[in-house]
Amino acid sequence: MQISPIRSLPFLSLASLMMSCNSYRHLQKIRLSDQCLYKFKPAISRAIYRTSVDVNKKHISGMLLIKTMADSSIRVVFSNAMGFSFFDFGFSRGNEFKVYQIISQMDKKAVIKTLRKDFELVLFMNMHEKNLFTLADSAYNYYGFPQAKGVNYYITDKNCSSLVKMERSSKRKPVVEAVMTLNKESVPDSIAIRHLNFNFTITLKKS
Repeated sequence: MQISPIRSLPFLSLASLMMSCNSYRHLQKIRLSDQCLYKFKPAISRAIYRTSVDVNKKHISGMLLIKTMADSSIRVVFSNAMGFSFFDFGFSRGNEFKVYQIISQMDKKAVIKTLRKDFELVLFMNMHEKNLFTLADSAYNYYGFPQAKGVNYYITDKNCSSLVKMERSSKRKPVVEAVMTLNKESVPDSIAIRHLNFNFTITLKKS
């Protein structure tokens, strides 16, 4: 049975659109050592950040504390200037996540899941070396760590002398972009997280 060229046009157009929407299609597989990547991993014993959160035309500002506890778990606490806590999260070395406290307006499964994944990305969590794959184009190296859904990418320049950005991606394209500047002690001076599918940004500046 022959397929009419005219009838096949919608399928071809859809296939072309899907291929063109794949932001990682141009990348080539390459063998890279992951050792250089870990020099960009934040080393935070205790740091406080002036924080702005903008989501769907709503703005929240306050102070965010990131602290490494005695058991090597990490606490992330966001509160306003009066000390009222918006949320208090815990991340263990075993990649376990705990909500110690969260306000009712934010106590939604989707919100908590989004915030958890954002902080896991910028704090270099869930980086299982056995699952690592590496890609490259003419300008950047991509270190990919598969997650339960999607991939966390850490993107460096060709010489691995700088961390260009971090991405949380679906199968075809980034859904979150993050950039970070580290000081000489590997403590972030600033972190910016931007969601690409909806209006949601988090900006941190070290106090």
